[in-house]
Amino acid sequence: MFSLGQRVRELRLKKGLTQIELSREICTPSMISQIESDRARPSYTILYAIAEKLDVPLERLLVDVDLNLEFLSTFKMARAMVTAGEYASAIPLLEELIETPRPQIPMLEIQLDLAECYLYTEQLDIAEDSFHKVMEQGILRKDNQLMLQVLRNLGQLEFFRNRYQLAVYHWQRALDTAERLPEADPIQLATIYHHLGEAHGKLGLMHDALAYYEEASNLYQGLESLDQIGHVYMGLGMTYKRLNELKKAQDFAERALSIFEGLDNTLMTVKLQVTRASLLAHGDQTAEGVAMLEEAIAKFHELGCRDDQGIASVELAKVHLLAGELDQAEEACQAARSLLPELHVYQGWVNRVFGRIAIRRGVRDEGLRRLQKAADCFKRLGEAGEWDDTMYEVVQLHLEDQNYREAYRLLEEMRRYSRQVFESRGIVL
Repeated sequence: MFSLGQRVRELRLKKGLTQIELSREICTPSMISQIESDRARPSYTILYAIAEKLDVPLERLLVDVDLNLEFLSTFKMARAMVTAGEYASAIPLLEELIETPRPQIPMLEIQLDLAECYLYTEQLDIAEDSFHKVMEQGILRKDNQLMLQVLRNLGQLEFFRNRYQLAVYHWQRALDTAERLPEADPIQLATIYHHLGEAHGKLGLMHDALAYYEEASNLYQGLESLDQIGHVYMGLGMTYKRLNELKKAQDFAERALSIFEGLDNTLMTVKLQVTRASLLAHGDQTAEGVAMLEEAIAKFHELGCRDDQGIASVELAKVHLLAGELDQAEEACQAARSLLPELHVYQGWVNRVFGRIAIRRGVRDEGLRRLQKAADCFKRLGEAGEWDDTMYEVVQLHLEDQNYREAYRLLEEMRRYSRQVFESRGIVL
């Protein structure tokens, strides 16, 4: 048996043609090279033109060709793309494999890979339907490993939808399923614990988040997965920061920073420098924090990371505001506003800092307008926690002004919206 590529090469050499000569008026020489090395599958039109150029009927080109080998080659190529995170490129190959099933190829694996590709290309409804179809087969076969993979992905899908309670539900089921396996993959378990830490943080359940991050950290350390440990330490640092335990937050930020510096991960190192600088500034080391943030902003500029440069500029504005340096805070905010996309959560923070600057300067109406604009931005982007904090700040200002009617109206709006958010995330009050 020959592969199609081997047969094309054999007939081309027999004809005495180069790849360039064979490709002329058909396709590129590179395409011929890929066909001959079985890295590309030609369309019927190209195949027919190649047969004509080689002076053989199409049947001669395909006789004794192992088309299953071609199918297997496509399968391996698609799997490699999924592993590399090239989800959009893998979709047409996987869809083609599903349309022409072969007994040698595990179709459930293909369906699962395709569902994952839909998930990471933000085709969430199609992904959900595909995952449920695979789950049905997993239940019928009592295939706990397959069910574990589906549940892990369904959790990620709900996390992308900001339905964190449902994400937790799927990931908890994934952990329960893992217990039924003779030997669960520790990396998969660590990943699920890491995700549960993130989801509980989003739900405001900080102590639960810490517990899950610790579980993930312990598993990753046993596997010496430094990159994953670094990300878990980042999660622990941010969670402790939200609990206002700044010493522990700084400790974990420094641990993560050391890991990413050791791995020579420049981008993550600079991102952590921003976190650490913010923590130092809140711990009465303002000058050091400002210097680190200015250095990070310059590095992001060199790397061409405009969004990260904008985020760091907002953090610098917060530090200047904390130190009472209103002009510098305003300047940093102006820089951030020009760097960030219009629809970005940190544009909300830009307006929030502008609002606080105006309040400090005694321009009350402008401050309230800016804070309301910040709240609207957070609401539009589904950042319920940031929206709630900003609205609470607005309510406090109205209470200080003895504007009780407006304060009460806003509190009612907050209550209604919070209930709506909880219900959309699967939480019934």
